[in-house]
Amino acid sequence: MTSVGVVVPNYNYSRYLAARLSSILAQGDMISKLVFLDDASTDDSMAVATPLLTKFPCEVVIERNTENSNSVFLQWARGLESIDTPFVWIAEADDGAEPGMLNGLTRRLMEDEGSIFAFSDSAGIGPEDEILEENSKCYAAAMGDHVLGSDATLSAHEFMRRCLCPRNLVVSASAVLWRTEALRSALGRLGNEISRWRCAGDWRIYAEAVSAGGRVHYDARPLNKHRRHPGSVTNKIPRPRLFAEVVSMHAVLRQFLGREAVQDERMRLHLEDLRRSWGLQ
Repeated sequence: MTSVGVVVPNYNYSRYLAARLSSILAQGDMISKLVFLDDASTDDSMAVATPLLTKFPCEVVIERNTENSNSVFLQWARGLESIDTPFVWIAEADDGAEPGMLNGLTRRLMEDEGSIFAFSDSAGIGPEDEILEENSKCYAAAMGDHVLGSDATLSAHEFMRRCLCPRNLVVSASAVLWRTEALRSALGRLGNEISRWRCAGDWRIYAEAVSAGGRVHYDARPLNKHRRHPGSVTNKIPRPRLFAEVVSMHAVLRQFLGREAVQDERMRLHLEDLRRSWGLQ
């Protein structure tokens, strides 16, 4: 059953496009549409991508910005305009995926009409594809909650409390397969707000999506490959700006979850840890 649309946001990632598009093609006939978005790259991204995209048997849409949008989350929204499939995968251009990732996540969404999205664990890879971390389970459990140690199905409220507070445990947006209407509705409610988030926009979108109720499914296998390199958005943003976005997300979570002494303490400890590790006063 071809039921997945793929959105590939790209900006100056020509060196990773061959491997990335190959990992998407390896997902097989689950994919019925691919939207490649180039955000006014200044490298040879289009020269690399164009012949590779002809290898896809599905419908391919190529959209190029003449000016950089300065927001990957605006690119998400733009790509979604061309998606008419029930499920959508935002496959960041510098990440990777194991064969079968979409098959497993799609099955979970198809079996549960009340699902919002499904996501897998992620391995960490470096600029040259070197393995930095086999999975992200240590990061997920660092504050004492082992909820992502094995496969799980979580109610929207439980997911927000345990996986979005005090930090985002969905370490890579590329690990997520969305029910298309759930993502479209979340972005619609956020409107212009999403353009104000430079780094934590995915965290904000998850919170908005699950605030409407439903369930989230998790596959504990590290089927996604999350690339970490100096050119990533996170590494380009000044630490004070990143810290401010975390503080803003904590305010959003309090609005959705209410004030809880336990959660407030977890937020306080997380902010203290960030101040130390980022050298902030």
